[in-house]
Amino acid sequence: MKLHLNTSDQRFLIQNYGERHITINNERFERSLILTPNQRLDWRIDDAAQLNEALLGELLLDEPELIVIGTGQQQRPPNPLVMRFFARHGMGLEYVSTPSACRIYNILASEGRRVGCGLIV
Repeated sequence: MKLHLNTSDQRFLIQNYGERHITINNERFERSLILTPNQRLDWRIDDAAQLNEALLGELLLDEPELIVIGTGQQQRPPNPLVMRFFARHGMGLEYVSTPSACRIYNILASEGRRVGCGLIV
């Protein structure tokens, strides 16, 4: 799905996504990734069931104020480890399908929010 053009100052713009890709700033990615307020990083994960503290910790780079995790094409319920991790860090969490996460990320980033986003492709 193609998303609308945003002219704000946000560093990363998710322009479109499909079942096996995400396009950010005119670059197509066919792997899971993290967007922090200042960086785009590869995320070594293929399935939300693989989430552990080390993978979740990568989302806290650049001190975001909230986190959005895209679990793939289908939304999956978070396991208790994920909920405890972000509660312990006092972080707000949106845990949704990757298509929804793309839309939520763009909205929050365009508002100038410091959002961290993990997208499982």
